[in-house]
Amino acid sequence: MSSPTVQRATGTPRKLRAESGSSAGNIAEQSPSKRTPQKLQVRSRKPIEEDVPEEPATPSPKPRKTVQGEQRDAPEETQSQASGSAGGLGGLAGGLTGQVKDTAGALTRRGEQTVANATGVDLSFLKGLEVSEWGQVLGDDGNPVGRIVEGEPQDLVGYAVGDNGEILDEDGDLIGRVEALPEAIQENTDQAKKAIGGLADLNGIPVSEGGFIKDEAGETVGKVVEGDAQDLVGYAPNEKGEILDDEGDLVGRVEPVSKAASATGSVADSQKSNSQGTKSVGKSASEEVTEEVDKDDSATKDIEDTAEEKVDDAEEQLPPLSTLEGLKCNKLGKIINPSTGKPVGELVEGDPKKLTRLGATLDDQGQFWDNRGNVIGRAQTIPHQDYSDEPPFAGLDGLHVVEDGWVEDSKGKRVGKIVEGEPKKVLGRPVDEDGEVTDQHGNVVAKAEYYEQPDEPEPEEPEVVDLSKLDGLTCNKLGYVMGPNGVPIARVVEGNPKELAGKEIDDGQIWDGRKPIGRVELIPENEREKKPEGPFAGLENLVVNKKGFVEDTDGNIVGKVTEGELKNLRGRTVDEDGDIIDKFGNVKGHAEPYEPPEEEVVEEDLSILEGKTVNKAGNVVDAQGNVYGRITSGDKRLAGRKVDGKGQIWGDDGKVIGKAELVPGAEQEKPEGPFFGFDDAEVGKDGVVTSGGKIIGRVIEGDAKRLQGRKVDEDGDILDKNGNTIGRAERWEPEEKQRSVNPMAGRKVTREGEVRDVDGNLIGKLTSGNLATLVGKEIDDNGFVVDNDGNKLGECTLIENIPEEKEEEVVEEEPGPSPEELEEQKKAEEDKQLAKKMSAIIGQTLDRVRPICKMITEHIERAERTPKEELDEEKLVKDVKPLLEEGGRILQECNGAIRALDPDGRIAATAKARAASHEASPEEYALADQIKEMTDTVVSCIENGKKKIADMPHAKKQLNPLWALLSEPLFQIIAAVGLLLTGVLGLVGRLLEGLGLGPLVNRLLGGLGLDKLLDSLGLSSITDALGITGKKK
Repeated sequence: MSSPTVQRATGTPRKLRAESGSSAGNIAEQSPSKRTPQKLQVRSRKPIEEDVPEEPATPSPKPRKTVQGEQRDAPEETQSQASGSAGGLGGLAGGLTGQVKDTAGALTRRGEQTVANATGVDLSFLKGLEVSEWGQVLGDDGNPVGRIVEGEPQDLVGYAVGDNGEILDEDGDLIGRVEALPEAIQENTDQAKKAIGGLADLNGIPVSEGGFIKDEAGETVGKVVEGDAQDLVGYAPNEKGEILDDEGDLVGRVEPVSKAASATGSVADSQKSNSQGTKSVGKSASEEVTEEVDKDDSATKDIEDTAEEKVDDAEEQLPPLSTLEGLKCNKLGKIINPSTGKPVGELVEGDPKKLTRLGATLDDQGQFWDNRGNVIGRAQTIPHQDYSDEPPFAGLDGLHVVEDGWVEDSKGKRVGKIVEGEPKKVLGRPVDEDGEVTDQHGNVVAKAEYYEQPDEPEPEEPEVVDLSKLDGLTCNKLGYVMGPNGVPIARVVEGNPKELAGKEIDDGQIWDGRKPIGRVELIPENEREKKPEGPFAGLENLVVNKKGFVEDTDGNIVGKVTEGELKNLRGRTVDEDGDIIDKFGNVKGHAEPYEPPEEEVVEEDLSILEGKTVNKAGNVVDAQGNVYGRITSGDKRLAGRKVDGKGQIWGDDGKVIGKAELVPGAEQEKPEGPFFGFDDAEVGKDGVVTSGGKIIGRVIEGDAKRLQGRKVDEDGDILDKNGNTIGRAERWEPEEKQRSVNPMAGRKVTREGEVRDVDGNLIGKLTSGNLATLVGKEIDDNGFVVDNDGNKLGECTLIENIPEEKEEEVVEEEPGPSPEELEEQKKAEEDKQLAKKMSAIIGQTLDRVRPICKMITEHIERAERTPKEELDEEKLVKDVKPLLEEGGRILQECNGAIRALDPDGRIAATAKARAASHEASPEEYALADQIKEMTDTVVSCIENGKKKIADMPHAKKQLNPLWALLSEPLFQIIAAVGLLLTGVLGLVGRLLEGLGLGPLVNRLLGGLGLDKLLDSLGLSSITDALGITGKKK
């Protein structure tokens, strides 16, 4: 049997297993397209004897010279022992080869090659090839590369060669064996030797993109042949062409490019699996090769005998297999002595990863067994060696010196530090595995030591605290667990205290069923309160009153003096323990908690409610609707249910669903007033009472003009601010007049100024307005011609209402008012209506501007009270400026609204002439009063503000120019009113003089230049009427 090799399963994962073999070297040569199939289970077979070396023979139980690929303990079986030993002594066999060469001297090259083959023959390149006629195994190029040495050649035609040259039938039984021809062995050996030399050149060069290995010149010198090329980018192979990960597991292999090129035209082409070709050269010698050597050259037979004798000598130096009993295999196929950590054997058959995963142990014959009694691996001992200690940086690639003398590997990890030499001079230089830094001549210029980051100190295990004393206790809403003395002894450290309050503690945890929802811990003794809270804890500023009771800041009685003289304790403070102390801390008395006795509550007699019904408003009423009580609990859906003598309302299920109480006597007897439900009722103009713009009543007692704007209560009483009744009102609504619609409504004016109906009949004519501009305009319900906005543009009259022209008849006219009187009455009525409109506008403006002036005054007064060093004048400006701007905007709106009452200036043109003989109407009095009030509000705000910021330079500079935002529109309003109703200003002037505001107004007008402006416009009568110029109208 040929020497066994460790096979890998088809579809090997990314982590590959390093193959074990002799010390001659393991050269992994893998094809990227196919992987090595899994090693089949090794069956125990009888040796196959080769009767005739030249011809194939059938398997026979007789002993033969075949070298067995295993180590035996029995020293008597010398031939098989020597042969088996050779399989595990690659390095020793290589040394024997040199000894044989020296002894043979001038032997032929054929003999030397035979010895090399005897020391290790690899038949893996025959795997997968089929047996042809005459017992030959042909390569892909048709040349023979092997032959049948066991079994019937004719019966084996078409069978494929398996592992180690074995041919198995469908049941896995051995039916034949092949051997390699010397020429094929020589060619395969030469390639392996070349591969060994080339692989050493690839050591330490990282894999680049595409799986290629490039030298410093950028030329491709190798490639990945096993493993995922993309995953291996950045990894560097070792001298054997193997790529290992951080855990030491094999994850890939590489090969030189030149080897791949030569292999394509030689033996690699004849290997059907393309996954062999780089197995161990130093394997056990095969008997087939020995027989072939005997056949070809007798001289090589002597050399082989010499080699076998040397192997026998070496075998005697190996430790027995029994020393491996009980040991395990690691992932690299090594058998490690657990006491020394050094290898004492190696795996020769089986999958090391599988054996490691199963945890199988060796028996005294060097075999691994599974739980079914099958041998799943074999191992052999290795010669005893003295292992030197590994260098400090062994296994680390890409070491180089970085700043501050640190040494980093290729991944940037800090692994060492320069301890000898100058770090700055060797910055960037490589560091070898001994920690030495050399110059270009090989001189050691610095030395580094291995550095390992200090481990963080492990945290000390906390002491186990006995929490059994907390079992059964509960925490409060603040998260404290109170002890027997009333002081906290533990606290919540996990969970929401409010949700955990009241729940019992079990072994330091608070549970909700089987789920822990909180955890507590003991409070250290040095942090615990020494005494519980006093009886007055939580109460502050407690003092003793005149009666000897203890009061809080709200005047509530919370305690009573029990010790000390009451006269001397009045007004003194009481601490939380109840001690009454003086200003030096001396205890002068003591107080205890005290609560005034509660007055006994006399149950109210609710028998009057018995049998009464709840209505939809929630009131308890009798059959006539009189209210006796109201619901205090329940809802309005109780309507229709009865109340018993205790005020209880019962449901259909016999449960109390609501309660009622008596209505106080005053409310019980009081009927609903006429204005019930009208909360916003107030007296309007002409003595009517309005609510929401609708007339709901009228004044029947009191002066309607004086009562205008006042509220009307539910009973119809009109009250002053002190609650005195100053008038009465009653419910009243004006009769709704049926609105008559003009027949011309919706019709349009023709070019002739006529109005016609649908049938074209003339029904009216334009009697007022400019016909040229009114053609096509629509007529409203009142017969007026209006535009789209409803503005009156003209008037049309029905034909029947147009008087026919008749001869004037002399009719004696009854004596009546003259035309002048009628005109005067008409103008007086117009002035009255105008005053009403202006009064409404100014009243609304006053309601809006009054709170703004108040806020301005408050801000300035607050700033005046603030100490000068704490005053923020900029903040004052930011607070007041927007208020001034808003007030000015409101006054400007008022001015615009008043001027809009006389857009064409007709009223102002006639106002001055009428003022001389015109008596002020009540409406004008009311208007003058509102102008006076608005002037008083704005002028006082301006004057007071100016005075108070006089000592604030920044605020004065920023705000003084802004006062005009209020004063200018104010006097524009006064001027507008004066233009329309000059007589009103006389009233305003007198009112301002009565308030002493005349000089203030004069100063403001003078400061603004309005007095001169009004004089230049011929409006000096306005200032005269106000009494500003000293001339009174």
